[in-house]
Amino acid sequence: MKRTQLLIIVCVLVASALGVFFYKVTQLGFPVIPDLDSDTWTIESKVSFTGRGEPVTLRLALPEAQGQYSIIDESFIASGFGIETETDETGRRAIFERRGQDGSAVLFYRAKLISVDQRTENGERRAEPEAISDYRRSERRRAIQENATPLLVALDSVLTEALEKSAGERSFITQLARLSIDTNDDRITTIIEGGPPDIDNAAERLVFLLNAAGTPARLVEGIMLDADTRQAPLDSWVEYWLDGQWVSADPVSADPLDNARALPIVYDGAPVVDGDGFRRLGVSWSVARNFESQLLRAMERGAEYAPWVNATSLLSLPIDLQLVFRVLLLIPLGALIIVVLKQVIGMPAFGTFMPILIALAFRETSLLTGMLLFVGIVSVGLLLRAYFNQLQLLLVPRLAAVLIIVTFLMMFIALAGEASGIQTGLSISLFPLVIITMTIERMSLTWEEDGASEALKKAAGSLAGAVPGYWILTNEYIEHIAIVFPELLLIVLAIVLMLGRYTGYKVTEFFRFKVLARHGET
Repeated sequence: MKRTQLLIIVCVLVASALGVFFYKVTQLGFPVIPDLDSDTWTIESKVSFTGRGEPVTLRLALPEAQGQYSIIDESFIASGFGIETETDETGRRAIFERRGQDGSAVLFYRAKLISVDQRTENGERRAEPEAISDYRRSERRRAIQENATPLLVALDSVLTEALEKSAGERSFITQLARLSIDTNDDRITTIIEGGPPDIDNAAERLVFLLNAAGTPARLVEGIMLDADTRQAPLDSWVEYWLDGQWVSADPVSADPLDNARALPIVYDGAPVVDGDGFRRLGVSWSVARNFESQLLRAMERGAEYAPWVNATSLLSLPIDLQLVFRVLLLIPLGALIIVVLKQVIGMPAFGTFMPILIALAFRETSLLTGMLLFVGIVSVGLLLRAYFNQLQLLLVPRLAAVLIIVTFLMMFIALAGEASGIQTGLSISLFPLVIITMTIERMSLTWEEDGASEALKKAAGSLAGAVPGYWILTNEYIEHIAIVFPELLLIVLAIVLMLGRYTGYKVTEFFRFKVLARHGET
């Protein structure tokens, strides 16, 4: 009777999942395979503040409507606020206004961007901007003849040296950037002390020098579109005018950046968010790479012919929540792998789902680096755990002591990685402290109760189980299927329920009982 009920449940789950899946694919055209080379992005800005019961005016900087990326759709969510946009020399801005706001409020801005082939439209060459500076060559030389100040002399010397050591405009900019970062040079120190405010910053200083040399340049603050992230940082870089277009460049080396990944927000130090009538202002940016235009068209068809599909689609959620579910939806698949490894193969491991939790840590550090770090930290932790055991500490204080030691180990690795220029040490901060601590404790207890051999077997099994889990958690095709067709998790549930009734031999048991089989034959 119970088997019949289980079979009915499994059939209903599989039929429901496949029914929704095939409807999405055949009727609405949802893509099964993502376009990994897509240059379509969605960015979202979340602004939170607390009103003071008076009129509120809030200005939020927006991406350029024309440039390397074209905005194909943008929307605002700001209940009770009037909204308008304006454009000036510092960029685009959205202005939110309300007669009175008392208490907290949250505003959202979302835009869909698509990469364009050129930064100019219709093949027309844009007019060259003017380099704005009071220290251009003619003015500078005239001022030196009339009243040679230390700033003018130092500035002229630096620009002349960069010009003499270069063969063209691009190499001149590179030489100028090299000279500008040398703060041990007395000329640079004089320029910092006598020049405009804030040029102690490398980016501001390079912009100042380029404009003084007659090369139009500006400081840019924006987002580098490299990967999906819930908290996208605002980076600073320099743009200079070369060969009829703005070139994004590193503020230290002046090396060109990938224009296809640089999304400007504001220019020349303009604030990203400002206004009046509020306090406790907070702003965050989220970035997600869209799968492809086919998916967008499928969503549009779903809105027209099957609203329930869009209503239940995770793609309708805010970007930061989408990025969370892109990971969460993969964990059940990892759990299925662990169920197979334990119930069918008989792989030893610490805990029930410890391998998939370790795989989550490897997702932040890469597989090989994560395994090396895991083995190293656990090994050192075991030695210290053995010492704490001699002190006859109680369980909770002992776990807390191991946790503190693991924290120090991770801090040491991060500092050592930073000192040696290895960024792997920085990502170790995302390693789950509690998981490592519990692994050390369980491995130590197993070592004491069942011997070193059993402890090492379980440790090796945990790492072996983390490898397929890591592959699932980092596979872009599986991630696409999970986020676009979450109903397929019902099939995963059905398989788990079926495996829950499996009571046959495990693969490892065939090897364990192989001796008995031979003995029976004799």
